[in-house]
Amino acid sequence: MATGAPIKYLQFAAELRRRIRRGTWPPGSKLPTEVQLAAVHGLSVNTVRRALEILADEGSVERRQGVGTFARSVPRPPSARRRIAVVLPERDWYFPPVLAGIEAAAARTRTTIDVHTTGYGDHGWHRLSRLSHHLEGAEGLLITHPGPADAAVAARTGLLRELPLPYVLLERTPSGIGDPSEHVSSDHAGGVYLALAHLAALGHRDVALACRPACAPSRGISTGFTEGSAALGLRVTARLDWPPITDCDSFEKVLAAQPPLADAVLGSVLDSGATGLICFGDMEGSALLSAARRAGVRIPGDLALISCEDRHAATEQVPLTSVAPEKFRLGSLAMETLLRRLDEPDAELRQVRVRPRLTVRESCGARATDPS
Repeated sequence: MATGAPIKYLQFAAELRRRIRRGTWPPGSKLPTEVQLAAVHGLSVNTVRRALEILADEGSVERRQGVGTFARSVPRPPSARRRIAVVLPERDWYFPPVLAGIEAAAARTRTTIDVHTTGYGDHGWHRLSRLSHHLEGAEGLLITHPGPADAAVAARTGLLRELPLPYVLLERTPSGIGDPSEHVSSDHAGGVYLALAHLAALGHRDVALACRPACAPSRGISTGFTEGSAALGLRVTARLDWPPITDCDSFEKVLAAQPPLADAVLGSVLDSGATGLICFGDMEGSALLSAARRAGVRIPGDLALISCEDRHAATEQVPLTSVAPEKFRLGSLAMETLLRRLDEPDAELRQVRVRPRLTVRESCGARATDPS
């Protein structure tokens, strides 16, 4: 007997199962006849009949003699619980709303989660390699790997594909075009485009970027800035880097200990002639607001400022306009994607980018109104 290719009736049973779960045939609705299904899909009636027998045995359909085949909804038994491992770099800075979304989706589906943290960078990857024993008994894995988003990640994330359980990357994207990893992540590039479009609508033509390299979102932010400014016809006057520190606690201490750092970034932006600035996060944005107050620079009168984060943006003395990732929804979607993979192992891959929301506050002003 030949092996390797899926047996036709098993393959067709899987396709029908997917369509029932997606609502093509809602619970109680009648499926086409065996002859109709065979004609539409180019199969023999015997292949269709054997596929329907599998679905009937598992409870996905009900076959009524002389009437037809009907879709059923078979809920997971109330006593059944799944165990999912969640691995994050940290739970105190970026990830609290993400984790809240994961927990909400888990509660809706009677799923138990075990949360582990690794930290960032090389230290984080070392800890991640030692967490493997905590995955025993888990049916699936949600993971935000330690980063950063550089070439070394491709080799490291290859280890994930060797795991004996399904996983979904959260706020991390596949390492290349051939990486089949499912993921749910922020469209940082699209979010920066929204910010630039808002600046352009306010009349700003000269823009600058102050990014933090080695952090996972930095690639998307940089790409969005390059492509967005070109698409909108804006002049890029400066591209500056903050210290490449991935750990948020360490970076906050650096900013607090070195006020001249923010002063220097602000000075370089103003010297370049930019009137609009995109900065990596609201931690950096806060430091720039303080630098502006020290230098007598008016925000947004002299410089309009938008941050790519929304953790404390609303509480600043001059509230920061921000590109705000939909963190709660990201966590919820990631959990839903993983549970779908467990329910439908042969379903198509899901690679999702969620565009952040632009929240306009005083640091760049409101969009100019149309005089007409």
